[in-house]
Amino acid sequence: MLDSIRKYVVALPQVPTQAVLTVGTVASFAWLLSHNLIHPIIVYALQVYLTF
Repeated sequence: MLDSIRKYVVALPQVPTQAVLTVGTVASFAWLLSHNLIHPIIVYALQVYLTF
């Protein structure tokens, strides 16, 4: 039965999961930042975290 279901599923190319999650996280953070929905303390904390 699973073989008949697999025939109809479109094969997706192998995409690294971590890359997809990284792009999604950066895109959502950028969207929130562009709409002023992130507190400036969060931006400052992220800058401090990324400097070390």
